[in-house]
Amino acid sequence: MAVVYPSREWMEELHKKVNADEEYKKVAANWEGDYLCVVQVDEEFVKDIQNPKILRGFLGMLDSIPKEKREKFRGTPSEKMLEALGLSLDADLSEVNFEEIARKIAENPGMILETAKGATLNIWMDFWHGEFRKIEVAVPGEHEDAKFKLIGPYAVFKQLVMGKADAITLVIGGKLKMQGDMAYMMRNMATVKKFTDLMASIPIES
Repeated sequence: MAVVYPSREWMEELHKKVNADEEYKKVAANWEGDYLCVVQVDEEFVKDIQNPKILRGFLGMLDSIPKEKREKFRGTPSEKMLEALGLSLDADLSEVNFEEIARKIAENPGMILETAKGATLNIWMDFWHGEFRKIEVAVPGEHEDAKFKLIGPYAVFKQLVMGKADAITLVIGGKLKMQGDMAYMMRNMATVKKFTDLMASIPIES
């Protein structure tokens, strides 16, 4: 079944698919460590959220964060972006008029992009000896001590998610920035490749 990226459904499908794969469990048996993916809002993101389905998926991810934790977004570019969409951190983001907001974005995408400059969607993933233990949306300052941090524009992460490029190639090419123990990463390339292959196998709804 195709899912929207980004969305909670995509996160759930990835979690389920990886944990159901016996080959992954074998190749990742010795893997220890978590990832923090810092997805930077860019022109491609603003273009995509003009689609109400994708906008719903994105806002649904933010809505998965408890309201008390959303306070961490106060004063950040992410809050400014929400305000430009006519939303607040306290809103029930699953109940808004997605079609109306998508039209508003389409009317002035340049303004939304400028307002959202510096905004990110942070996704934290925890792996331990063949088990994909958790995936969740992280608030600013959360999981900064992750073993690996992968940073880059939404458009590049989208290529990765859709299987159009692999993480190592994107890092070597300078399109994604990796922070962490690269030697450990290279020793565990089979684990990285299997995970990215599984991620790319999830059909993405346009």
